[in-house]
Amino acid sequence: MKLLPIERYRLLTKLSPEEIKKLLEANVAPKSRGLQIKIGWNKPASGKPYEGVVKSNSFEISRIIDYRNSFLPVITGDVSHEIVHTVVKIKMTLSIVVAVFMTLWMGGVVVGLVGCVIAIINGILSGSKFEPMLLIPFGMLIFGYLLVTLAFQNEASKSRKFLQDLLKGWEEGKA
Repeated sequence: MKLLPIERYRLLTKLSPEEIKKLLEANVAPKSRGLQIKIGWNKPASGKPYEGVVKSNSFEISRIIDYRNSFLPVITGDVSHEIVHTVVKIKMTLSIVVAVFMTLWMGGVVVGLVGCVIAIINGILSGSKFEPMLLIPFGMLIFGYLLVTLAFQNEASKSRKFLQDLLKGWEEGKA
């Protein structure tokens, strides 16, 4: 079982690294700079489904969405040509800001959870009545984990399919 929402896989394709770069450039808008004030829920005028940076043999992109999802994966890729095909090593992770926030939030929940476990043990030892409110941190921990994991996996699967279709590739081991 994975604790962190990180996906790593290798995509194999018959396309050359130059063709991959051209395809990515045609579908990736430059990353917007500075503070943006978004009015409405419309996609940017570029019409491209992703934004980010495409270099000669690597890229860092994220999907452009017209709704809010803080758990949108940041996709990094390294392209290398092998004898028979081209390999694109892909890694999908949370943005650093979201990862730090969730680490702090979940850390606070774990501290509360430890306090509740101690209170439950003391209550059992002293024979006092069980307090159901002490189970709240357990629920918060499960909710936080499911929120991050499910929201990330939903977006990661969309990007995985997009990249596979765009690059006419297949995952290593799934040919």
